[in-house]
Amino acid sequence: MIETRENILYIQMSLATLQVIMRCFTHTSSRGIFMGKLATILMFLLCASLSSQPTVDHSIPSPGDFLGYELGEKFTSHGRIEQYLLSLAEKAQLRMRLVSYGETYEGRRLYFAILSSPENLARLEEIKAQNRKLADPRFTTELEAAQIVKTLPAIVWLSYGVHGNEASSPEAALNVLYQLAVRGDPEVATLLQNLLIIIDPLLNPDGHERYVNYQITRSGTRPIEDRNAVEHNEDWPSGRTNHYLFDLNRDWAWLTQKESQARIKAYQEWKPHVHVDFHEMS
Repeated sequence: MIETRENILYIQMSLATLQVIMRCFTHTSSRGIFMGKLATILMFLLCASLSSQPTVDHSIPSPGDFLGYELGEKFTSHGRIEQYLLSLAEKAQLRMRLVSYGETYEGRRLYFAILSSPENLARLEEIKAQNRKLADPRFTTELEAAQIVKTLPAIVWLSYGVHGNEASSPEAALNVLYQLAVRGDPEVATLLQNLLIIIDPLLNPDGHERYVNYQITRSGTRPIEDRNAVEHNEDWPSGRTNHYLFDLNRDWAWLTQKESQARIKAYQEWKPHVHVDFHEMS
């Protein structure tokens, strides 16, 4: 089984990625300045769960309270993830919107959550339209882009669980969603004011469900570290791929699968400035 510290490990790996992003955006154009500031802000976001004793809104249940077990004790099915997303969207309406953007071949809904300040959430369509102008330099001058940047929050897209058997990333997504929805400290308030954060907590629900079911049927009363143990050796076809055994991480390019097609349609609609894709290393 996974351990709770996986959430922190994801954050540490992401910080290294963002340091590379910052080095890439050192030129002085308005778009470059925008991206440099964005990378700095996003580093705070991914450090959020490491802050000490932030104030929280206790009317919103944590993943552990809702699910009945702490994140890291066992894997969470798509159905339970979906239930928590719907509950969080209902109770955290001032900070969060939940969008269903498609469906898998096995009929599981695909979601992304948008988290930001109430002021930003009230003008989502305006932000989207302005960002489309910023995204195409053929039709937007440098002066126009500089004016847009002054009023536009940076758009960050966080993806989790494209490989279904890299199953600790959706657990981490639930924690990130919760932290952003409930924390009242200045760090999170600054993030929500300056960022529009889009979180896709589970890109591959069908493969993930295969893996969760495998773990339920094969795991014992306690985790076994021996790699020869049955809980570490999946049956064919494993949970990595989707229903038709396509690797959705490769399908970003070919877009043959309905999950990828729906995701790219939503992605192109928002055209995020930074995309972080969370995987798991063995």
